[in-house]
Amino acid sequence: QREVAQRIVARPGGKDYGRLALLAQWRCDARIVLTLPPQAFVPAPKVESAVVHLTALPRPRYPADARVLSEITFAAFNQRRKMLRASLRGVHPAIERLLEDAAIPPTARAEEIGLDRFCALARGVAAARG
Repeated sequence: QREVAQRIVARPGGKDYGRLALLAQWRCDARIVLTLPPQAFVPAPKVESAVVHLTALPRPRYPADARVLSEITFAAFNQRRKMLRASLRGVHPAIERLLEDAAIPPTARAEEIGLDRFCALARGVAAARG
C-alpha cells in the first residue's frame, strides 16, 4: 500500500513518521520508486500501491544497540502524543537526564525527534544500564 511506503520513507515532523521509518532508515536508504493505481492489479484493490527500494547500508547509519533502540522506539511511538519523559519513563529511572544528554528536550514528542537523536539516546540508555 502507498500509505505503508510513505511510512517507511517518512521524515521527522510528519504524520507518517514513526518506528517503521526509524528502524528502516537506520539500516537502509529507502525511497519510493514507483506508484501504481489500483487498476494495475486484478482484481483491483481499493488502495493505491507503491514500490519502495531499500538499499542496505554496510553498517547502521548511527551506532546503537539494536535491542535498546527497538525498545526505546517502541515505547516512544506506542503513545506518540505523550511527551518523551512520560512515554519513556519505564525505560530507565533517569530518563530525563538521558534525554537531555542526547540533546532531546524531555517535553518533545517522538515524531519530532530524528534518527540520530534516538540512536544517541539508545547509546546513553545502554551505557547507563551497564
